[in-house]
Amino acid sequence: MLRIVRFCRSEKLVETCLNSGMPVLTAFFAPMAFKFGQLANHSASLTAGKQRVLELAAGTWKGWMPGWKTFNLSLMKSMHRRSGNFVAFAALLLTAFASSLAAGSTSPATLRLSLPLDYQVHQRATRTEGRITVAGNLPKAITDSGTVEARLVGAGANEVWRKLTTLTPGQTEFRSGLNAPAGGWYRLEVRVTIRNIVVVEAAVEHVGVGEVFVIAGQSNSANHGEEKQQTKTGLVATFFGTQWTPANDPQPGASGNGGSFIPPFGDAIAARFKVPVGFVAAGVGATSVREWLPRGIRFPNSPTLTGHVTALPSGEWESKGSLFATFVARMKQLGPSGFRAVLWHQGESDANQKDASRTLPGGLYRKFLEQLIRETRREAGWEFPWFVAQVSYHTPDDTGSPDIRAAQQALWKSGVALEGPDSDALAGDLRDSGGQGVHFSGKGLREHAARWVDKVAPWLDGQLALAPATPAKAKPAIAGPTPRLALPGENFAVEGRPAFIFLPPEARRTNPQPWIFYAPTLPGLPDEAERWMHEQFLAAGVAVAGVDVGEGYGSPKSRALFDALYRELTERRGFATKPCLFGRSRGGLWVSSWAIANPGRIAGIVGIYPVFDFRTYPGMTNAAPAYGLTPFELEARAAEFNPIARISVLARARVPVVLIHGDVDKVVPLKENSAELVRRYKEGGAESLVKLIVLEGQGHNYFEGFFHSQELVDFAIAQARAAANP
Repeated sequence: MLRIVRFCRSEKLVETCLNSGMPVLTAFFAPMAFKFGQLANHSASLTAGKQRVLELAAGTWKGWMPGWKTFNLSLMKSMHRRSGNFVAFAALLLTAFASSLAAGSTSPATLRLSLPLDYQVHQRATRTEGRITVAGNLPKAITDSGTVEARLVGAGANEVWRKLTTLTPGQTEFRSGLNAPAGGWYRLEVRVTIRNIVVVEAAVEHVGVGEVFVIAGQSNSANHGEEKQQTKTGLVATFFGTQWTPANDPQPGASGNGGSFIPPFGDAIAARFKVPVGFVAAGVGATSVREWLPRGIRFPNSPTLTGHVTALPSGEWESKGSLFATFVARMKQLGPSGFRAVLWHQGESDANQKDASRTLPGGLYRKFLEQLIRETRREAGWEFPWFVAQVSYHTPDDTGSPDIRAAQQALWKSGVALEGPDSDALAGDLRDSGGQGVHFSGKGLREHAARWVDKVAPWLDGQLALAPATPAKAKPAIAGPTPRLALPGENFAVEGRPAFIFLPPEARRTNPQPWIFYAPTLPGLPDEAERWMHEQFLAAGVAVAGVDVGEGYGSPKSRALFDALYRELTERRGFATKPCLFGRSRGGLWVSSWAIANPGRIAGIVGIYPVFDFRTYPGMTNAAPAYGLTPFELEARAAEFNPIARISVLARARVPVVLIHGDVDKVVPLKENSAELVRRYKEGGAESLVKLIVLEGQGHNYFEGFFHSQELVDFAIAQARAAANP
């Protein structure tokens, strides 16, 4: 037997001796021990522990080592039978082997990671978790199958190596994802192993999972403040196309070389929510909303600056689309659901221009900003939230434009956008040039940031409360977040809004087609957690359909879109005139409000921890804009609009209901929602028509019991079928 006792980093073969009558070679090359297996019939192997690194088969030696320095050497039969010749051959072989390894080094080679970038913040999908995309290039194609593994190191990380993907021979690139706890900064370590030997590795020192915002508008959204700001928490970063960096002013990607509100805003969000915060800064000073429109959109009058617009022979003007294209490109780099919201701060260059012919009327401002919001969502491919601030201030002598302010407010009230801060109220020493300027002083930048926090943080609290969290291990559960559900059917548009149908197998379809009207339809819903339920519906011949109405909270506008989908399905596609309604969480507001307005069209209602009282969720402040009212006005008209206040309509119409709800739900409290509906049904003499299933110890989560309730599914199927075949 030939033994190689030791290698080290010299390719010189330093010792040959005999041990127990067997040829033994000791060489110094690598800090690991190797041993040849028994030579027999020209077949042998070299092992390091349990790992095969050199093999003889059919007269050919083949090696696998870090750096994949693969080689082949023919073995003469005569050498095998003569020990002297064999030792000489072995020396030659090992010298060649050592030279091959020395050329590539025995320590793991460097892996080039393209994602994530240093200081990159990934938008979390739930309160507790997000997903990190990991992509890289190998220094050389591999010749054997390999495994890519990764781990996170840092507070809150479990530091366990996890498999990302498998590599095949010849592969040089990979891309995969790693579920990660919300938090950071983490150190991400990535390695590639072949037969349990690490062959390449890399690390990224600062990786976070938290909140990401896109900020756009004009100068006060960019770097035109009087005093540059810096992040104090060290947990705030900004992205500009190819690089993430700590978010110290000036922010890359935005105009100007001064200060911005971004560092103090980011610090406040990071401190409150205990996660890193990322930004894409896209603001451009002195721009009109007209300049942000997609290419080719026309308008009657020119903005004050004309670098991003074109004059037409007709006397009209049109946008060049350059700002829009850059804006959307930056969003797309983050990917679907890759950021929390857009924060829009703009209006000064449309309000009260010195040349009055360049002032934009409020009605057109609203039209163009709504068009911008709609088109960015369409181009990006998902329905992300927009916050719109109150912005029209110029100087102490021109503190704002009621016309532009009313247009901005109208976007909140219609539900197109969320309410941002009123920065027109920031005057005096909060402005630059001793209070005479349009931009903010250092003190003003920090106050501006605080005003944004006042608007964004409470809303974010609500979003995180509704986001699914991974339940306790003691309970059987579906891990969250789950991706959007994909089943056979069709995606289409209803009055410009996304809609879907899940269709049963052809053999199970009927005319009229029984169906379930689902809500809320959103970019992530219905999701994989509901797969079992929807597969049961389809197998029973019951279709499922829904329309994305945005965050409508049961408002008249959302009901109008429900009406449009109902007409599309019942008048054009042969669906039954009475669907069974299915409301999950805030979808309860959608379906109950539509049912109350259309009690004769309802076969029944099912709900999973549904909301019926908008005072409990999302609260008056968040619900009011969808209704086009102030919170005070909505409170005053709650008896008219709040579904729970009008549940008696459904009881009188004898609409049957089955609900499932957890008894410790803090997001959508059982008592004020499902239990209150039951109470009102009893009060109306319809107790026999309602069934409430209470899951003990469960809150607003992905517990499997919510999504595998045979009783709820059977009820929905029975009601939908009965209504289609009265």
